[in-house]
Amino acid sequence: MASAKPAVDKKTQDELKKALLEKKVDLLQKLNQWEDNSPPSGLKEMGDIADIASEINNEALSSVLTEVEIDTLKQIELALEKIDNGTYGICEGTKKKIPVARLKAIPWTRYTVEFAEQLSKNRPKHARYDTISQFPVPMDMDNLD
Repeated sequence: MASAKPAVDKKTQDELKKALLEKKVDLLQKLNQWEDNSPPSGLKEMGDIADIASEINNEALSSVLTEVEIDTLKQIELALEKIDNGTYGICEGTKKKIPVARLKAIPWTRYTVEFAEQLSKNRPKHARYDTISQFPVPMDMDNLD
């Protein structure tokens, strides 16, 4: 069987690989910086309940952002593997070529826009959550000492 023509020409693929590697380095630096600067767990003397709730929410949000960044790193690694094995730029869902404009916008994408939209429509709506509601606030506001 003859080898198929790559989905992306060599020059564009090299540009996208460079972009992937730059994004990877950026995310790794950001994650390392966040880990180095993140406050120790536990509530310090912060003041009133609003300050405490705000601090808890910021920590939860940082944690969620870190999960997204880790997921992006995984997607970047997968894209780099695909470049190496010759499958980069092919939609995992439809096996069609992903347009270069989409790859330039999101070099780690695995799907065409159409297939990604189809996936998002089928994703359960309850996957989102409210970070504040996961932290119960004490009902007895007078005994916070």
